[in-house]
Amino acid sequence: MARPVPGTSGGKDWAMITYPQQKFESIKSEVEQRYRILDGSSAYDTNHMARTVALAFRVPMVIAALNERYRAWFSSSHGVSEALDDQVHDLCSLANLADRFFQVEDMAEDQYFSGEKLVSEAPNMRFFAGVPLRDPDGKRFGTLCILDNKPRVMSESDSRLLKSFAGLLSNDICVRSAGRYAVQDLIHAEEDKCSLYDLAVTDSLTGALNRRAFFHLTEREVPRAERHRVPLTAVLFDIDHFKKVNDVHGHAAGDDVIASLSRIVSKEIREEDYLGRLGGEEFGLILPETTPSQAVSLTNRLRQKIKGLTFLGEGGSFSITVSFGVAAIDPGERSVHPALERADRALYVAKRNGRDRVELAVECLGRLSA
Repeated sequence: MARPVPGTSGGKDWAMITYPQQKFESIKSEVEQRYRILDGSSAYDTNHMARTVALAFRVPMVIAALNERYRAWFSSSHGVSEALDDQVHDLCSLANLADRFFQVEDMAEDQYFSGEKLVSEAPNMRFFAGVPLRDPDGKRFGTLCILDNKPRVMSESDSRLLKSFAGLLSNDICVRSAGRYAVQDLIHAEEDKCSLYDLAVTDSLTGALNRRAFFHLTEREVPRAERHRVPLTAVLFDIDHFKKVNDVHGHAAGDDVIASLSRIVSKEIREEDYLGRLGGEEFGLILPETTPSQAVSLTNRLRQKIKGLTFLGEGGSFSITVSFGVAAIDPGERSVHPALERADRALYVAKRNGRDRVELAVECLGRLSA
C-alpha cells in the first residue's frame, strides 16, 4: 500500500508517497469517455448500422462477423438471438473463404450450405450474402452478412449498396479500434508515470521518502506553518548499534529491521506527516501541527513498539532499540534544516545518555520551562 502526497486521498496506514491516484483516475476516465469505452470487457455497440442494413434490404437478420480480436470489442447485429449467434458465425465463416462479394440465392439447394443447422432448422434461412470488412491496409478482419428466410437474387445496385455499408462499418470499427489503442497507450503512459514517480521519490527498501524528496516536500510546510501560526516539529531517529545487527545477523536481517521499522512508524503517523529515510538506518519525520511535547509522546510510543519486536538472523533471534531527537521549527525559520540540526544534537544526547530514549532539543527544554 502507498500513501499519497498530502492533499490527495489516502489512508493513515499507507507506507509511501505515490503519484497522485486521483489525477491518474481522472485522466483515465477522461480518455475512456472520449472514445466511449467504459472498460476492458465492454463492446462498442454498432447495432444501429446493422438495423439500417436490415431496413435497406428488408431482411430479418444482419451480422458483422468479426475476427476474434475485434469481436471482443465490437458488436454489430440485428435479428440474431444469443441462441443463434454461434450458428450465424459458423455460417459466416464459410463466406470468409471468399475474398469478395459473395451470395447464395437459396442455401437449401446449395451443397455447401444445405446441411447448416440455421438452414435445415428454424429459423430456416434461405438467402445469404456477405462482403469482406477490411482495414485501411486492405487486411480482412470480418464479413458483413445479411440473411433472409426466403430465396432471392441481389441486383448489381444492391450489391454495391451492401459494399458501401461494409466500407462504412469497416471505417467505423477501424477508427474506434485505433481510439481504443490510443486509450490503452495513454493509460499505460500514466501507469509508467506513476512508476517513475515512485522510483523518483521513494526509498525502495522501506517505501518511505528518499532523502531528496523528503527535504523537497517538507520545505513547503515551513511557510504554511508560519502563515497559519501552527506548530511544526522535526524528529530524527536511528537504530541503536545497527552495525552489530549487520555484523552478527547478516545484511538481510539488517534490511528486515529497517523495513519493519518503517512499517511501524508509517502505521502510527498521520496522512499529513512526512517520513523519510535519510541514509542507512537514519530516518526523519516532519510533523505538521504538532508541538514538541506531542512529538515526544508519539516517539515514546514508537520506541516501545519497536522495542517489542523480535527478529531472526544468522546469530539467532534478537531485538532492537531506537533513539530519537525532537526539535521544533521556530517562527521565522525558512527551512526545516535548522530544526533537523537541533534534532540531530538531541539524538546525540540520547545516544550519550544510554540509547533507547527520546531527547528533546535543549532549546525546546528552555522554552517549556519558561
